[in-house]
Parts: sequence; C-alpha cells; structure tokens
Amino acid sequence: MKKILAIDDVKNNLILIKSILNKQFDDFEILMATSGEEGLRIAKEHSPHTILLDIYMPDMDGYEVCKELKKHKKTKNIPILMISAYGGDSKVRVRGLNAGADAFISKPFHMEELVALVNVMLRIKNAEDLLRDQNSNLESTIKKLKKAEKIRKRNLTQIRKYQNKLKRLNSELILTEEKEKKAIAGYLHDGIGQTLSIAHIRLTSLLNADLNDKTKTTIDESTKLIDNAINESRLLTYDLSPPILYELGLAPAIKWKLEQIQVKGNLIYSFICSEHNINLNTDCLILVYRIVCELLLNVIKHANASFVTVEISKVRRNYHISVSDDGNGFDYNKVSNLNKQGGYGLFSINERLDSINGNFMIYSKLNSGTVAKITIPINT
Repeated sequence: MKKILAIDDVKNNLILIKSILNKQFDDFEILMATSGEEGLRIAKEHSPHTILLDIYMPDMDGYEVCKELKKHKKTKNIPILMISAYGGDSKVRVRGLNAGADAFISKPFHMEELVALVNVMLRIKNAEDLLRDQNSNLESTIKKLKKAEKIRKRNLTQIRKYQNKLKRLNSELILTEEKEKKAIAGYLHDGIGQTLSIAHIRLTSLLNADLNDKTKTTIDESTKLIDNAINESRLLTYDLSPPILYELGLAPAIKWKLEQIQVKGNLIYSFICSEHNINLNTDCLILVYRIVCELLLNVIKHANASFVTVEISKVRRNYHISVSDDGNGFDYNKVSNLNKQGGYGLFSINERLDSINGNFMIYSKLNSGTVAKITIPINT
C-alpha cells in the first residue's frame, strides 16, 4: 500500500494533517512521527511516497532530518514538503531547499493548498520513479548491447581469423597442386616423352632396312602415331607446368598461352606489355598466371568472343593486368548469380588475390564485352 509520512512534534498538528489526508487520499496509509529520529526510522522502514516535515522540533530539527533523509540510499529520492510558521521568510526557505526540501507550506495552511502540494509531491515521486525505471532499463539495454557488441566483435575476429586461415590453406593447396603438376609434367617429359622419342628413333631407323612394303607402311604409320603422341605429351606438359613461366617469366608465359588459344580456339589476340621484368616471388607468379589462364578459359567457354586483349603495366607500386574481350558480356548486377553457376569464378579469383593483398575488378554489359582487371602489389 502507498504511504505518506507526517513528522511533527505537536500531536494536534499531526491529527489535523492526518484527517485532511485521509479524506483526500483514501488509498494511502498515513504514517505519523512525533520526532525527527522517529521520522527517520519510519521513513527507512516504510519508504513512503512523500514526507510532510515540520522544521522546528526539539530533539532534531527539520533541516537535520531532511539532510539525513537525503543521505540515506533508501530515502534520498522521497519528495519532502516542509511545513513551518516561518515559511514566508526567504532565508528559512533557502536553508530548507539547501537541506534537500522540494517545497514549502506556511502555518497556518489552507486545506486546499496542502492537498495541492501533496499532489505535487506525489507527481514528483511518480515522475522520478518512472525516470529511474527508464534509466535503469536503458542502462540494462546498454549493457546488453555492449555485451552483444563484444560477442559480435569476438565472433567477427574469430570469423576473420578463420577466413585468413582458409585463404592460407587455399594458397597452400594451390601451390601443392602446382608442385604435383610440375612433378607429373617432369615425369611426362623425362619418362614417357623420352621413351616415346627413343621408340620413334628406333622405328624410323628400320625404314632404311630391307623390308617389304607392307612392313614399311606399318612402321611409317606407327612413327606418325608416336610423333603425334610426343606432341600431345609436350603440350600436356606445358599445360600442367609451363617451363617458360619458370625460365622466362610471367609475360612470355602469358603470350605463349595466348598463342595456344589462337591455334586451338580460332581466337585472335593482342598482347601489350610495358613491363617485361615482372618482379614477383615464385608462389605469387604461379598464382597470377593461373588466374589469367582461368580468365582466358572463361572467354573461350562463355564469352563467344572473336578477339581478346591482355595488357600488363606497372603503375607506382602495383602491377596491373587486364583481360578484355569483345564477347557477349553479362549483366553486372547479376554477377552474384553468375558466381553460383560457376561462370567466371569471380569469388574464387577474388579470394586467391586477396591472399596476396591483390585486388580484382570486373566490368561488363550485355553485348558489350567484358574487362577483368587484376592489381598486384610489387612487393608481393
């Protein structure tokens, strides 16, 4: 139940106040104290909604009681209405306000004025309680948001670590795959290639022997088949691990790839390179070469182009490589769907470049061709 406390050393004053308050505030319990000390004890025990406090009392005056109420955690937020015969004196009012009082009423008071001021005290209490509740809820919400933000940041940090780990693993996988390709290429060249070459030499040497025409024809056909196999194995060796990339560098390797595409795909090419001495470490060199090959393969498979241009340049501390074609192009806004379908494999290319701090951009319009641009830092 809600409560109002009246503190006054004169009992008749308390009886009068109680009778007025009982009529006007019938849903409140009216508590009474005849001394300052008793008033402090009741206030701490019952936490009333407002306190009516007389100033001049023998044991502890209203100023002291007010100061004590405002010091205590349980009572500091209770509105206090001071009652005094000297309430018209500005010095008395200032002293009371400095002690923590919220309002004054002078004795003798009118019943309507007392009721109005008590209503004001109750409104102050309700408003302050509401404000404190809202502030508490706000603090709680802020704490929850801060906690959620910490969790989000922690999760984001973990995700980034995981992404970086995946990128490193992806790079290691590509390089391991490249080593395997190089090993297979070496086996094709030194093992199968050499065996085929020896078989070719021995068979052709038999053509000078005294053999019948049928045998010579068979040997001749066999040497041609072996010759084709040698050429095929050589091309496969170069596709798996082109020696030109390791011996001469990126630009000659890309040009060789373009020549192969022109022979196989009936695709005219243009190669522009202003920087022949491309200074990249071996791992990065392999990665960039494979990305360019993948872009060229996509031009053949998807673009329906007749002309492709590869340009290599150096600007400040970056190498720039562009692959452009005059093919069908695609709707750039639907590039994410193209990724899901395999298409240009933009996500994969972008991730691989990101692992070496590179950058990848693609520009395209329907029926207006496509331009793919790669940027690699020189110190990579």
